[in-house]
Amino acid sequence: MKTTYQLDSVPASGIIIILEGALMRVMFDITHREPVEEDGHIGPDNLYDVDIVDVNGRSKGDVISAIVNDRYTPDQVQALTANYALATDPDSGITEDKRAEYKEEYQAYQDCRSEAKQVATLVVLELEDM
Repeated sequence: MKTTYQLDSVPASGIIIILEGALMRVMFDITHREPVEEDGHIGPDNLYDVDIVDVNGRSKGDVISAIVNDRYTPDQVQALTANYALATDPDSGITEDKRAEYKEEYQAYQDCRSEAKQVATLVVLELEDM
């Protein structure tokens, strides 16, 4: 989930981990939000847009699943997979525009999975240092 946080600093890794019992909260894709002027006052300079997921578990796979499942429901994944199968079947009878659309949607899903794997690798490394 994308949200805004006030942070005093951002670690060099770009990953913030908060352990809360069995739950692990992971913040990533942290970008500074420029202060906004409103009613003659300038807002705080320590606002950041962050992606945040709650992870049940501590493994790399747990983190990957949490990130991907935060962005895609199981129904969406099934639709993406089925649509990709149609797009890669030359005999499917779908239009070229639809074929391109399905492949683009599937690529966005794969990009999400790749990002999740990169974040998960960093999380596991950070956990080793905690």
